[in-house]
Amino acid sequence: GTNYRIPRFYGDKADFGDMDILLSTAVEEAGKNWREKILNDLKVERYKTIRGVLSIEYEGLQVDFFLKEERYFLSTYHFLCFNDIGNIIGKMFRRFNLKYGERGLEYVFRRADGHYVKDIPVSLDFQKIYAFLELDYSRWAEGFENREAMFEWAIASPYFSVLPYQKLSGSMEKRMKERTTIQRFVEYLEENKVTKTYNFHEDRDAYIPMINAYFPEAQLLEKIEDEKRREAYLLALKQKYNGKIIMELLPELKGKVLGEFIQAFQGQFEDHEEALYGMKAEEIRERILRFYERSFC
Repeated sequence: GTNYRIPRFYGDKADFGDMDILLSTAVEEAGKNWREKILNDLKVERYKTIRGVLSIEYEGLQVDFFLKEERYFLSTYHFLCFNDIGNIIGKMFRRFNLKYGERGLEYVFRRADGHYVKDIPVSLDFQKIYAFLELDYSRWAEGFENREAMFEWAIASPYFSVLPYQKLSGSMEKRMKERTTIQRFVEYLEENKVTKTYNFHEDRDAYIPMINAYFPEAQLLEKIEDEKRREAYLLALKQKYNGKIIMELLPELKGKVLGEFIQAFQGQFEDHEEALYGMKAEEIRERILRFYERSFC
């Protein structure tokens, strides 16, 4: 029983369109063909596999088996329990520049150019994760008798704000149509005249010391500094070497041929970033031209 979980649901849920079962990759490491074993044990003849998900019909119910990396097996289970409560919690975490999902809690690092985003692991300890928002994990573990009890639990966080559910974005409107629990949550807020808000900092970086202090084991400050050093390193390299410089030097190279040239030029170095970073801009230009004359003419 340690390698599978069925996400939990609130007590008075009337019906189920299907059943999701999570499997840990530990079942593969045990040397067993889990798909074949399920089909044989349950004597299933009709099934389909889409993107690694095994779907079967068992006694009139569609059952979907999802294989999840062992490290994130329990975090996926926590996130999927109780319908969309994970998404409601995730919206609160987002205001701290944190991401809550199947990989637990992560910090979202963005470079200044906005093109590079990296999720830095923060915690897989769900008692701490929920406590950060001052949510009672023991209440979650006990379970919820109905959706209203589930909603009340989430709203009890001092960081809950009704504003995102009043100013619906395109993505939220789409989610409401697809997820009846989210739609019911918005209706619940309106019916109960919930007006609770929280005055978050505009600058989400202001929360980094708070997050670091609460999850010291994540070493968040050190990892953010590593990413910033990497960003500065690549920016300095980009000023001397980039695709635009190559196109200016060799305007005849276009499309696929340009890509092949860049790949071949970089391939001559064991670590092209380190090698080019140590060169002056003029030397890099000379090397580009020499390599072109030697290998592409």
